[in-house]
Amino acid sequence: MGRRAWAVIALSVLLAGCTVSTPPPTESPQPSAPAAPAPLPDPADPLPIGQLERFSSVAALNAGSNCTGTLIDTGVPTGPAYLLTNGHCVGDVGRAAQATTVDLEWFGTATFLLADGNQENTLEVDVVQLAYSTMRHTDTAFVRLDVTLGELEALGLQPVRLAASEPAEGSSVVNVGVPVQDLHPDDWMLRRGDCTLGSQHTLIEAGWLWFGAWSNDCPGIIQGSSGSPLFTLNGNGQPDEIVAMINTTTGGSRVSDGGACFLNRPCQVTADSVGMVENTSYAQSVAGLDRCFTSEGNFALGGDCPLPVSSIWSETSGGAFRGGDLPDANGREASVSLVSHAATPARTALVPLGDGTACLNPETYASATATTVPQGGYEWEQKGTPLAVSLPEVEGRYTLCAVAGEDYAGAASVIFEVDRTPPIFPATAQVEDIDGGTVIVRPHLNPPELSTFRLTWGDPETVDCEDTANFVDFLIIPLTLTAEDRPASYCLYGLDGAGNTTDVTRIEIP
Repeated sequence: MGRRAWAVIALSVLLAGCTVSTPPPTESPQPSAPAAPAPLPDPADPLPIGQLERFSSVAALNAGSNCTGTLIDTGVPTGPAYLLTNGHCVGDVGRAAQATTVDLEWFGTATFLLADGNQENTLEVDVVQLAYSTMRHTDTAFVRLDVTLGELEALGLQPVRLAASEPAEGSSVVNVGVPVQDLHPDDWMLRRGDCTLGSQHTLIEAGWLWFGAWSNDCPGIIQGSSGSPLFTLNGNGQPDEIVAMINTTTGGSRVSDGGACFLNRPCQVTADSVGMVENTSYAQSVAGLDRCFTSEGNFALGGDCPLPVSSIWSETSGGAFRGGDLPDANGREASVSLVSHAATPARTALVPLGDGTACLNPETYASATATTVPQGGYEWEQKGTPLAVSLPEVEGRYTLCAVAGEDYAGAASVIFEVDRTPPIFPATAQVEDIDGGTVIVRPHLNPPELSTFRLTWGDPETVDCEDTANFVDFLIIPLTLTAEDRPASYCLYGLDGAGNTTDVTRIEIP
């Protein structure tokens, strides 16, 4: 989906030192490697060069990650040129999940006309600003280019208008994007897929909560497809308007792999259930975003613009815990770090996730706890003071709601999961022989079900696999055993993101 490597995955390993309940030691058979990952969908067919002119609005966007963007028609040739894309394409995957970014100087390039057979005749334009970006309730960004709309039109590009209202379920749409995952750079090009819109859903993925996302069956949605438009076409086969924008998919993921609702495994949310639907892609609604531009063609919030603006947010995401005061796999206790645009009083309340809208409802805060939050900003340094969150011991998903004053539309929704179920996979490791009798032993990570490990090793006659208190944390670097270290017993247990543990596995290395 065009996402850069998610730092939280690395942190879950680097910060593995923690206090957890130790598992019962068991004698396990020599473990095998985990099942192979689900195959990625095949990429869609390259856009025929004969259709390049009509889809000339679509660009390969490199402004933080490899994604797709669309030149939108603001109706003002003298105004700035803007691309529509996903927030996660321009850095929001590393920002607070509830934050909104406005008028931030930015970087990158947009490459137009990148069709098969036309790679030597493309047009590259610089990105200069994030006019708007967020992953709060929608995964949407507008980036400003270093040219006017009219200058690009004069070069033959055809911008496309944004839909004023939602399309109908079952509508036929066309997706054009630049997927890149597992493809050779020579194959990074515009690709077209014909699709049908399903229905709109509330989604959660990792710490993000999105409303009104359209399920769809667009083919070949992989990394790089993020931000790619779904067009309706007019009677001449020309793009009429952009009705939605791809942002995530369950393609290449299986429910049996565990970790639903984790990164790249979005879940549909209803009032009484949360679940992942395999082989389904989702597109963010863009209805009404045409109202986010002034008569001079400049991006502007407020008024009739439906884009969300956060007045309070948590610098830290929620996450999975075992409830009560138990830490997660990294030794982290449940908390939030609330900030606002200016120091302000705020109220907080912990509620079941439900349909995801509780934090926008004034009734949620009827018995809320009052606190004062400091001013935050775009800096990486944390400004807020951690506020402990007392989670129940009942499994489920919960939302820590925070509102500044009476701005319920700008409230924060921080998602927590209480998970008290042990990992569904056993702890296993790869033992790789290299020259001279040396072996490398590498545990099989599979976050969030196997987020980290604790282990010990030694002489089979003396190593104590029952005393897990003496196990050490796995810190990414695999264990190297020379011929002099063998034979050896290697004992390990895994922890899921919440801190639940597997049984101990003992691997004999002759």
